[in-house]
Amino acid sequence: MIAVAMPSELADALVGQRLAIRPGTRGSAAEIALIGVTVATTTVSLLQGPDTFLRLTEIIQHTFGRRTGITVQITARGEKVSIEIPADSTVDVATVARRIQDALTEDDD
Repeated sequence: MIAVAMPSELADALVGQRLAIRPGTRGSAAEIALIGVTVATTTVSLLQGPDTFLRLTEIIQHTFGRRTGITVQITARGEKVSIEIPADSTVDVATVARRIQDALTEDDD
């Protein structure tokens, strides 16, 4: 599991779909911030199911990027990665999901 701090609304959706669990209060290994969105954050542990990152991307796109899309900034292991999630429903969500997964799970070498 990957501990991630993310907007509470996003965390609630993932927990509700059984794609994450609430580990209690503790520091997170990574952070997902939505550029231009000011929200309270919650730490959850992402479960490593086959659809976890795809559903995470879809929830971000539909909840926060309805009109203009959204930029997701992921901070993990001291690195920051910005990923665009366009509002356009024709975008290859699987590719964006893979980029988010890679940013959160890539090994330190």
